[in-house]
Amino acid sequence: MFVAIARFPEVPFDREAEFRAWFAWSNGQLRGIDGLRGRRLLRAEDGSYTALVEHENADTFAAMHTTAVASRVHARLAGVLDHEPAATKYEVVVDLARSGSCCGSRDGHPGQGSRDEVSAGVSDGGLVDLQSPTIGR
Repeated sequence: MFVAIARFPEVPFDREAEFRAWFAWSNGQLRGIDGLRGRRLLRAEDGSYTALVEHENADTFAAMHTTAVASRVHARLAGVLDHEPAATKYEVVVDLARSGSCCGSRDGHPGQGSRDEVSAGVSDGGLVDLQSPTIGR
C-alpha cells in the first residue's frame, strides 16, 4: 500500500465551509480512480487540515494525477485556497494485523494488559501478526 499525507495551507475561517465542501465534492469525483483505496480529511487541534490518501501503490497514485478528473479537482481547489497542499509520500512497510482491535487483543480492550505483556510475530512478508506471537516461543 502507498500513502500520501498532504498538509493544506492555512484555511481562512470564512472559507472553511467551502473548503470542506470542496473536499467532499472531490471525493465523489475521485471515487472511481483505479487504485484509490481511501481519502480522508483530518483536522488537527490547531485547526490545520491534512488529507490522508491511500492507494494500492505508487504507480496508481502517480497515474491518478494524470487524469482529467484530478486536474478538475486541483483547479477547483485553486478557487478556494491560495496555495497547493504539500504532500509527503510513503510506502507502507508494516500494517495493522486484522485482529479486530488496535492493540491486537482477540477480545477487544476488556482486560487488556500492559504494553509489556504484548508480543508480536513478523511473517515472511514483513506483516505483524498480533494474534499469533512468535517471540519468546
